[in-house]
Amino acid sequence: MLQSGLYTNFTWCRNHVIASSANRVYLLVEWRGTVTRPRKQKSIFYRVANQVQLHLQLEAGVQIIGLYGCKAERLNGRNLTLNLGSLSEDVTKQIVLKFEIGRRSSGIHPIVSAMWTYIDDVHRSVVVPSRTISLQFSNHTGILRRDMDHRVYKYQKLLENPSILESALRAFEMGYYEEGEDIIRRRADEMLLYALRLGDFEYLREAEIMYDLSCAFLESYASASTVS
Repeated sequence: MLQSGLYTNFTWCRNHVIASSANRVYLLVEWRGTVTRPRKQKSIFYRVANQVQLHLQLEAGVQIIGLYGCKAERLNGRNLTLNLGSLSEDVTKQIVLKFEIGRRSSGIHPIVSAMWTYIDDVHRSVVVPSRTISLQFSNHTGILRRDMDHRVYKYQKLLENPSILESALRAFEMGYYEEGEDIIRRRADEMLLYALRLGDFEYLREAEIMYDLSCAFLESYASASTVS
């Protein structure tokens, strides 16, 4: 018999934030589906979860001001549901949430409660127990010099790219071909710079995709303009 599960992880962009002022921080959310198979069973494509949802309840003084890689259904001022689609075996997905958090006293404070729900491989509704995600606040000014977690930063940048492509596409549709091409190529150059600086293949792959899209958009829209 196969057993499937949803494995999740939450990572703040910083382990500590300043207590004496409002903060804007990013939270990387990752989820993965895994199947436990009988040892002799051959590997096949396997859907672990359908209708994956992440339900968030914000603490007082906390707002979500940015979503990267998903859209939210806001139930009220402090409760949101993120519809995250389906998940296949051994696939990991990511989204990034941008929070604005009011000032707090020094110490550890809860920020958001997160609960996952999904439909499993035998069509049962599964509710994963709620988890409270907290953050450390400090009055030590040295934390201001600490770099953002590189994985959180990377996925925030990568997940921004679809909205940048949408902006470029709007420029092409309005006939501003140079502007549209420039939007994509600036972003591709940025991805390439990160790839060279960090030796990160994901940045390099994203840069190549965006360079290719820049050429494809320009060729397509320029050809259409010539025909018309």
